[in-house]
Amino acid sequence: MRLIALLLGLALCLSSPLSAALAQTPTPDTPAGVQHASLSAPDGRLIDVSIWPAVQERGVVVFSHGLNSSPEPYNRILKAWADHGYTVVAPLHVDSLRHPDHARYDNRAAFAARITDLAVVRGYVGNAHQGKPVIAAGHSFGSLLSLISAGAVTAAGPMGDPSVKGVIAFSSAGDLPGLVNPQTYATMAPPLLMITGDADIVPGFVSDWTQHRSPFDRSPAGDKYLMVVDGGNHELVARSDDAIFTLMENATETFLDAYALGDATAKQTLTTLPMPDRVTWERR
Repeated sequence: MRLIALLLGLALCLSSPLSAALAQTPTPDTPAGVQHASLSAPDGRLIDVSIWPAVQERGVVVFSHGLNSSPEPYNRILKAWADHGYTVVAPLHVDSLRHPDHARYDNRAAFAARITDLAVVRGYVGNAHQGKPVIAAGHSFGSLLSLISAGAVTAAGPMGDPSVKGVIAFSSAGDLPGLVNPQTYATMAPPLLMITGDADIVPGFVSDWTQHRSPFDRSPAGDKYLMVVDGGNHELVARSDDAIFTLMENATETFLDAYALGDATAKQTLTTLPMPDRVTWERR
């Protein structure tokens, strides 16, 4: 019942004006240049949001962190996107170990709260960054939420947002029993860039790294890309070496230009993106 109630609240937040963002005091480990805002959720919660502002903004990325994590560990890639012209807006979800109410939420309630968080953030982006294209991105459990926003349908039902022009997914959440089914990605038509590694194992959740391929393999063909790093594990996005990070940065920024901006040259570049022997690049 709690899930249903929160999803009803989600519908309310999508149809109602959003409260203005309020400036927050950065925490001691807030990366330089990152701003904070507080957004009101329909259930009365305040959603802390980290913002990596682009000086010459061309688009916006809504980013969802991994289970128990927070936005800050992803600073390296999020700052790179901001420097490339894409403001990044990343909520702190209630399952984060840094969230003050973490202990109050079980996994079911935390999933529903994530859905609400991201809907509120996209509504805020639509108001505060009017006319700017939106790409959804995420890591692990956060990537599943980003895929849902682009039309993936889990056991919770359809919750896609037509404002999302594409998805960048690092290490998908895998085929979570009871939530993800073989048809989950069959309705996900927008462009996708999936990044994982052949050592991307999550004990208790993903025992076979190829599960991370599911969004790429099972979504409709067309504008779908997959990068697999030899030896890459679940922390690839946050702890890769400089060479792999440069490849991920180049691939993701080219993807952003291609599908947020409709840049035909960037799209053509994606079809022939050069990769070293330790990285496999697929498209379909």
